[in-house]
Amino acid sequence: MQLQINELSVGYNIKTVLSDINLQAQTGDFIALVGKNGAGKSTFLKTLSGILPALSGKILLDNIDLLALPAPQRTRYVSIVLTDRIDVPMTVREFVALGRQAYTNLWGITSKRDIQIIDEVSEMLKITAFYDRKINELSDGERQKVLIGRALVQETPILLLDEPTTHLDMENKAMLINNLLKISKRQNKIVIISTHDINLILPKIDKIWLAEKSINEKIQFSDLNDMFQSELIEYDTVCQVFKLI
Repeated sequence: MQLQINELSVGYNIKTVLSDINLQAQTGDFIALVGKNGAGKSTFLKTLSGILPALSGKILLDNIDLLALPAPQRTRYVSIVLTDRIDVPMTVREFVALGRQAYTNLWGITSKRDIQIIDEVSEMLKITAFYDRKINELSDGERQKVLIGRALVQETPILLLDEPTTHLDMENKAMLINNLLKISKRQNKIVIISTHDINLILPKIDKIWLAEKSINEKIQFSDLNDMFQSELIEYDTVCQVFKLI
């Protein structure tokens, strides 16, 4: 499947944050969305998911106009993990199971297939050990993995993650990035992750989308010196990492 973003402008009410966005992605693409704080990365992801309406433009998945779909239908195509804190009186297992709502019957009863998917995702993220704990009893890192679990059980062709590594330690960051890479390749998903952990994710990604006044695609890693126009940071093309000057 192909994601086609045409002349998209995103923002709030009449305030435009990013405009004239033209991008393409294919199933299997693992994409890093990068940029300075306040550049509009979260706004862009929320617009792709349908949480925010687009100010103008088109978002097409093959011939499906995602912006025209009602919310319940859109959840079968796009799932998103945000940085918003979630405190609900639900167990981890109950919360992850919410990701199957688009597939359950009229009574919200989960099938054997639903349960299998929930368990497989939970085992991959190593959250089965605290299945019966309440969401509001978890650490920030544990809660983050549960949010990702809920998104993964939706089984959508597009998976969006807004700074998912923020509350994770280095080992869990590496584990998450490797899992997301496997998911994009083995399950043929388009995975778009906004992140400031650029050095950690650079070796794994297929594309970089840079958010400035618009969003531009950077394919040649040797061109990354203009990503952050700062006298304090430069991209080392030999070691392939950003470093302090």
